Amino acid sequence: EMGKLIDSLPAGPAAPQPSGASPSAAVVVYDKAAGRDKHRAVMDVIKDSGNSSAAVSRRLGSKWPRPAWHAPWRLYRVVSGHLGWVRSVAVEPGNEWFATGSADRTIKIWDLATAQLRLTLTGHIEQVTGLAVSPRHPYMFSCGLDKQVKCWDLEQNKVIRNYHGHLSGVYSIALHPTLDLLMTGGRDSVCRVWDMRTKVQVHCLSGHEQTVCSI
Repeated sequence: EMGKLIDSLPAGPAAPQPSGASPSAAVVVYDKAAGRDKHRAVMDVIKDSGNSSAAVSRRLGSKWPRPAWHAPWRLYRVVSGHLGWVRSVAVEPGNEWFATGSADRTIKIWDLATAQLRLTLTGHIEQVTGLAVSPRHPYMFSCGLDKQVKCWDLEQNKVIRNYHGHLSGVYSIALHPTLDLLMTGGRDSVCRVWDMRTKVQVHCLSGHEQTVCSI
């Protein structure tokens, strides 16, 4: 049956014959050993270190150091109380409490150890998008989409200063580590530097073409 199958195969184009040689009707049998040799030759090219122009470069391992292993993180506690998205979080430098600002236009102060609500501050008329707690003064600063930047006295729990100048919503806020300076950035594409006490705008840093989302 194998012979019949071979005979039924269509004849392909005839290979060029050497001069003086008569055409042959013999069937050529594939040599497995020769195939293995060709495969081995291809693998030698792939394993080449780049000396050959036909070599395929090997994939190098990552050069970054492997991070130290730690136990998988697990959820410790869920703190709920806001009526909208929580847009900002700031921890007091003494690790006694932390503050959260939300889309419900409020700022909530929580006990860090027990997660109990201590206080709710109201004053913004839009989402509170940034919070910063001063490590040198009893002040907390907040900013929001209402274009307002506020300074809160944490001893009296009320706003004592407002910083006016942004033309649109304020998205980010940061404090200078040693000077009484406050930086804010927002949708008006600038970063404004304020004197914390006099409320004077010291600098207006332009150059961005879109919203300043982080400082």
